Amino acid sequence: MARRSPPPRRNVRGHRRPGPTPPRPGRRVGRWALGALLMLAMAGIAAWGYAAGRPARWRARAEAAERAGDWTTALEAWRAVNAGPEARATTLLAQARAAVALGRLAEAERTLHRATAADPAAAEPWRLWLELLRVEDRVTDAQGVGWAALDSVPPADRRAVLRDLTLALLAEVPDDVARPMLTRWADTAAAPASASGLELDADSRVALLQRMELMPRGGDPDRAIRIDELTAILARDPGHLAAREALVSTLADAGDPDAGRAALEAWPETGRDARYWRLRGRWDLEYDHHPDRAEASFRRALTELPHDWKTRIRLARTLRSLGREPEARTEAATVARLRERLDPAALGPRLARGDPADLAALTAAAGLTRLAAAWRSEVGTP
Repeated sequence: MARRSPPPRRNVRGHRRPGPTPPRPGRRVGRWALGALLMLAMAGIAAWGYAAGRPARWRARAEAAERAGDWTTALEAWRAVNAGPEARATTLLAQARAAVALGRLAEAERTLHRATAADPAAAEPWRLWLELLRVEDRVTDAQGVGWAALDSVPPADRRAVLRDLTLALLAEVPDDVARPMLTRWADTAAAPASASGLELDADSRVALLQRMELMPRGGDPDRAIRIDELTAILARDPGHLAAREALVSTLADAGDPDAGRAALEAWPETGRDARYWRLRGRWDLEYDHHPDRAEASFRRALTELPHDWKTRIRLARTLRSLGREPEARTEAATVARLRERLDPAALGPRLARGDPADLAALTAAAGLTRLAAAWRSEVGTP
């Protein structure tokens, strides 16, 4: 016999009693979503706390690696610090110093550029930058960096920056000091960057090749190899002016003025500074036999680099070929005075003393009137 369903429950008035209300689906979903949001918020707070503490941990790791002399770890850690909004001039300077210690000059210079932009008043990034430019014989670049620094640093730091700028313009690093540094900095530059895993440091390599041309030593690669290497650097970066200057002058020394002229004429018009004009004057004088044009080119170069005695020697020859012997003798006498004043044996002690009045007189005698005025402004300043 089939089981009957129980009769509906009724109240005292005979009406049916309502049963229990089933849960609404929307209410259950809402509670689940609220729980999920709370969990996400908690996870976000934890992630924020981790991220907020991470730069401090990277910095501690970098500083510990520096103390241990582990420059590879220090560089990696400083990169991590400076990849975020916590980057400061001080942390960028630390990254640049680690890059220098590892011979990563291209990275160091790029990082110093960031540091000086982040805090132009901080003197130390400017000073390290000037030091690197001096070792790489980049006098034209040093002028731009030095004057930007002097326009930015506070008065208390001006004298130190002035001294570094004066060193970069007047005091060439001795070959036995510069060569080992440039060799270590540029030891991967001759190979493709992909082969070594390192960024090509063309500036250091070009400076080294230029020294090999001017001060050759046994064991240096021969001139043909150096020309090929400079040509390869320019093929990768046609706007690398130091490489173009080195290639043009090396081709001239190799007795190939036609190839040198082609490289000279390809010089970017926006970058035609003193380096271009002294080479242009050399071609005008020695190969094209236009001493009148050579004079204009040399004088244009000397407006930017008045202490460049090598250009003044060529100017004296130009004036002699134009029949202007008294002017040629005056220019030759200027060369003799410059060489005497800029002799490293006499120049080093004067720069080391750092006497503003003495350095104002020295730079004025070298024709660097703006630098002399800056030194005169330091007279009487503690």
